[in-house]
Amino acid sequence: MCESFERLADKVAEQAAEQTKIDDIRHMMDYFKCSLEEALNALNITGKNRAVIAKQLQKTV
Repeated sequence: MCESFERLADKVAEQAAEQTKIDDIRHMMDYFKCSLEEALNALNITGKNRAVIAKQLQKTV
């Protein structure tokens, strides 16, 4: 029981961290008036993470 609670807590923490990253990128784009590409380049986000973030940002627009 305790182990499955820890796994659930880890999953929730990961999701919260991912949402925070997406919110931060959105705020960066608004504040600096830059595109998604420019924000991702500035933060050195590449590969699969770049695609995942772009997809998540599209869902919230």
